[in-house]
Amino acid sequence: MLVTVGIAKCSDGRMRIEVQRPQASARAEKSYADAQAVATVLSNFGIPQNTIEYFVRLLPDLDINHVLTFPPMHVSSHQLACEDFRIAAAASGPQ
Repeated sequence: MLVTVGIAKCSDGRMRIEVQRPQASARAEKSYADAQAVATVLSNFGIPQNTIEYFVRLLPDLDINHVLTFPPMHVSSHQLACEDFRIAAAASGPQ
């Protein structure tokens, strides 16, 4: 499934991962207590480690809830479900 993945820092000190289908309202998010947990999930989505480290290093300098978005990528529905991100599949028709 084609998705955009983003990360943000929350007001309570946690970090949030957001997953959304491009040009659709289907979206899921989950927050984590530390950068290592975030890095593990992002790595499981297929994002390279050096890219994850770069984005995580930028978060402290950003405003609360400002989302850094990775380029759109294909992540299997199964992998999303394994990480507890539930996003509805696209309806049939042109995309």
